[in-house]
Amino acid sequence: MRFRNVLLLLKRSAFEVYVQRHQEASITALHPISGNLQDRHTVHEAAVQNCKDVLGSLGMVWRQLHRDELQDSIRGVDLVVTVGGDGTLLQASHFLDSSIPVLGVNSDPTQMSEVEEKLEDFDATRSAGYLCAATKENFEHVLQEIQAQKRIPSHVHRISIRVNGSTLRSYALNDVLLAHPNPAAVTRCSLGICKANNSGFVSPVVHARSSGLRVCTGIGSTAAMQSAGGFVMSQLSKDLQYMVREPISPSVPNQQLMHNFVRADEVLRVKFSGRQGVLYVDGCHLHYKVGFDDVIEFSTQAPQLQLFLRNEAV
Repeated sequence: MRFRNVLLLLKRSAFEVYVQRHQEASITALHPISGNLQDRHTVHEAAVQNCKDVLGSLGMVWRQLHRDELQDSIRGVDLVVTVGGDGTLLQASHFLDSSIPVLGVNSDPTQMSEVEEKLEDFDATRSAGYLCAATKENFEHVLQEIQAQKRIPSHVHRISIRVNGSTLRSYALNDVLLAHPNPAAVTRCSLGICKANNSGFVSPVVHARSSGLRVCTGIGSTAAMQSAGGFVMSQLSKDLQYMVREPISPSVPNQQLMHNFVRADEVLRVKFSGRQGVLYVDGCHLHYKVGFDDVIEFSTQAPQLQLFLRNEAV
């Protein structure tokens, strides 16, 4: 399939959001950081313009939208190109079903020489872009391979979340965190594994008091899960991985079930026993409240996402 109609989904740079739009004195007063943000803005804008030029040169019709302008499911295009970082691609994924592929362009990659040079002044880390298959430098080449069908999208699994039997509208591409809205407060829940379409537990039930419960996909296993000591999974894995974060009583029976896997034919069922909690889906921007006695279920029974991954030319 050759792609013609493209949605170009853009992030707003930190300079645009904090300095130009809100004119935050706390940032503009810090000259080194303000200058760095402005430089990053320039790099990002150059990447955006390059993508527009390449799309036009290949005869593709595009329309642009900023990620904070997304309201409804994405329809009527052949391809979504996100220009920003992983956050922009994750935002797009919440508005996509399994019919439209997405290609991420990292508009502002981290420059290690800059990180080392600015080490004494501030953190100059830019975008990791782990989910992005292209940058400004190779975007044209990657797009040409896509158009020639030398590069095809992978079908990656997402997390379906059910609360008290109702499936949430958004699916998680990276991970979900269940926690108290106050990060210093205790999260209380009980969890166990069930077979899909079967109400009975096939594992012991674990009662946990902790700083939260994280569930990730194969794609998300190299994000917060890996930072917390989790296992790196195949990006195409059909399974989920979960971890109880910082359990208060780590020596409870069945301690091994504090960190384990949920197979493709299984469901992780959690009964929340705190007064208030929040489900954070792929970060902090998308979240849902839960409360005492709510039952939350996590599985891969969700529409897969067509995602162009790095180094997947055929």
